[in-house]
Amino acid sequence: MSTSLPIALITGAARGIGFGIAEEMCAAGWHVVINDINQDAAAKAAAHLRDAGHQASHHAADVSNEQANEHMLDAIEAAHGPVTALVNNAGICPFVDVMEIDRATFSRTLEINLVAPFLLSQAAAKRMIAHKLAGRIVFITSLSEDFTNASQGDYAASKAGLRMLMKAFALALGPHGITCNAVAPGHVLTEMTRHHWEQAEPAAYIKTRVPLARLGQPRDIGRSVVYLAAASTEYVSGITLTTDGGFSAANN
Repeated sequence: MSTSLPIALITGAARGIGFGIAEEMCAAGWHVVINDINQDAAAKAAAHLRDAGHQASHHAADVSNEQANEHMLDAIEAAHGPVTALVNNAGICPFVDVMEIDRATFSRTLEINLVAPFLLSQAAAKRMIAHKLAGRIVFITSLSEDFTNASQGDYAASKAGLRMLMKAFALALGPHGITCNAVAPGHVLTEMTRHHWEQAEPAAYIKTRVPLARLGQPRDIGRSVVYLAAASTEYVSGITLTTDGGFSAANN
């Protein structure tokens, strides 16, 4: 059964930044489809949004699998209608030194962080074109597209590549009225990073290196995504909206 709300598919959205994006998209009037590779986590996240009075559903899939992507898009379209906004958020970062990382780990990072967004964006865009939708595709990149360290070589390479992939899609899809943009989060407090950022030295680092003197929250990133996904931003395409509390300005 189709919904009266526009449909937003958010990958890797069961927790962290992805869930913050989902919360903000719901609040802005979207029906959100939570994608995650973990079925139980995706179902729980969607249920939480529904309990808060929003329209949300879920679909578990490995977005690096082409057939899984097509099945997911088919299922969403049959149940709710075509996807109007795709948010490519799913990603991994193994934190292995560039001199120690093996080929399989390096390749897996690129497969999830770069190849998967390519595959899903291409598949979703073809459907947007077929339905004559002025769709929105948003890629979640990172400050690591410009800043890196020895233990994030694979991650930084994938995010820098993702920024250029976004630009290529913006060029290809512009004639169809489909915009493609990126959001580059700064230092964000999530369940996975809380232990680190609540220690004295990292907390002091944020106070002195981030002009707004606080960590980002997942919903801060969500608000940037809402802006880029809105119908009113139909003339904004091919940009990266850095959302980092001023960190980049202070540390260039």
